[in-house]
Amino acid sequence: MKLKNLFALNVLAATLAACGGGDVNLNPSNSITDSNNTTVNNPPTTTPAVNPCAQYEQDGQKLQGTQDGKNCVYNTSFASSNKQLKVSLFIPELADGGVHIFQGALFIGEDVDSNVAAAGKRIPQEGEGAVLTVAAGAKIAFERGEDYVRIARGSKILAEGTKAKPIIFSGVKDLRDNAATIADRGLWGGLQINGNGITNKCTDTQRLPTANNVHGCHITSEGLPGTYGGANNAESSGTLKYVIVKHAGYKVVEGNELNAITLNGVGSKTIIDYVQAYSAQDDGFEWFGGAVSAKHIVAVGTSDDSFDFTDGYVGNIQFALSVHPTGVGGNHCVEADNTGGGRADDIAPLTKLRISNLTCVTNNIAKNQGTVPSPDGDSLGILIREGFFIELYNSVVTANTSGMASKSLFMFHDTEGPQTIKGAVDGWSVAKSNLFAGTAGVAQTKVDPSNAGFTTTAWMASATNTNNQIITAANQLPVNLLKNLVSNDKAYLTLANIADATTAAITIPVFDVSKLADKFQAGAVPATGTSTFFVNPTHIGAASETNDWVSGWTVGL
Repeated sequence: MKLKNLFALNVLAATLAACGGGDVNLNPSNSITDSNNTTVNNPPTTTPAVNPCAQYEQDGQKLQGTQDGKNCVYNTSFASSNKQLKVSLFIPELADGGVHIFQGALFIGEDVDSNVAAAGKRIPQEGEGAVLTVAAGAKIAFERGEDYVRIARGSKILAEGTKAKPIIFSGVKDLRDNAATIADRGLWGGLQINGNGITNKCTDTQRLPTANNVHGCHITSEGLPGTYGGANNAESSGTLKYVIVKHAGYKVVEGNELNAITLNGVGSKTIIDYVQAYSAQDDGFEWFGGAVSAKHIVAVGTSDDSFDFTDGYVGNIQFALSVHPTGVGGNHCVEADNTGGGRADDIAPLTKLRISNLTCVTNNIAKNQGTVPSPDGDSLGILIREGFFIELYNSVVTANTSGMASKSLFMFHDTEGPQTIKGAVDGWSVAKSNLFAGTAGVAQTKVDPSNAGFTTTAWMASATNTNNQIITAANQLPVNLLKNLVSNDKAYLTLANIADATTAAITIPVFDVSKLADKFQAGAVPATGTSTFFVNPTHIGAASETNDWVSGWTVGL
């Protein structure tokens, strides 16, 4: 502003003040006179735009995603399989349904493998690594099948959504383009959590402290090389609550596949509650050792198994739902083993799952058949093999087909040895208050000569096991079991009053799983006491008309 203009304004202001001001209100701060004597009244104020994208600082370098409209884009300089984030990262919810788009993998925490650990680098333990925190309502998408989220040993993921604002991980085709269908499996890799929990791929000696480290257990995970395993089955790797993982899974090579959610040696203090896998290329959920339990979990349209357990896992599941929609190929609802092929079935620590309130809805589709084929196998129920033991309570396994035509709904399979079926005979595996309704019923697909004469049907009816019903007769099928099953292939709510096709009532008393002890041995009969995990259910199956915890946040149902 020129001096003569400033002088003129001061004179005018003094004059007005002397006259009492009248009705004139002069506010010089709202007027600007430039060097050309042009006055602009009430100039607009500008506020610099705030970049809402996630950011972090590592090794003296600040990095932040780039805003692209309502979305945020993160290139491979921000995160990739070649760049581990050793610092914590917060991913916010974006306005207007914006999506966080990653052009590479997101690896949280430093992976310390056997070579690095042998050189003296400490294997991170609980809370020592970086933390990935994801806000409720956040949407995170990846561009390539080989890219995924990996949480290293000692690091955590804190992904706590709500029923109204679940957190969604998926592919770009789904979240940005809104163009994915249930057939679009494997758009990205999935979520993998590596922990310091116990796996029977390590020996007792390897789980002990070494000369320069906390333990010597190092198992290479599937996907790109990452490391898991240790001696702490009580570790916490964080929280997954109201989280949906869609269109995930990637086959690196045969036998090396990423699942929607992979839990490698994850400890029991980790919280998994209200989590869904949808349209997964491989398994929906897979546990490799560890002891993390889960409640309220859902798998819909998985190509392979909905829930898979192996390698010394010991834990609890309550309220779990698996659905194979019509025409959508998939393999087992539950596949479980103690060891993989070529390893003795009795390697300790042994594997045991205690599961209550499971619903499996199969569809009778064969391998490589259907409108959305699966190369992984037929649509089947529960497979127990390779030295695995199960306690199965208050569960429903059935089919959504005409007349409930099905393939096997429950199978025992002796593999490298007799341990699987012998454990059932000895009472280490039990089944109480379960309903199997389908034409194929239950079976034993391989019986070791030492277990000759064993049949699953007789075992289900033995004194050890109570209140199980297997319904296969044509005149009794279909069973009026799930609400609206006749018109809805994705029905899942157990009816209060169950009846067979003749309208004869089917009554199955619930088993009070709250009386199971918290601590139990895999190679032993069920331990009774008081459970801090299980609740006494009011129905069999995952959900019911009076307990529909599934609706309102899941997809594809």
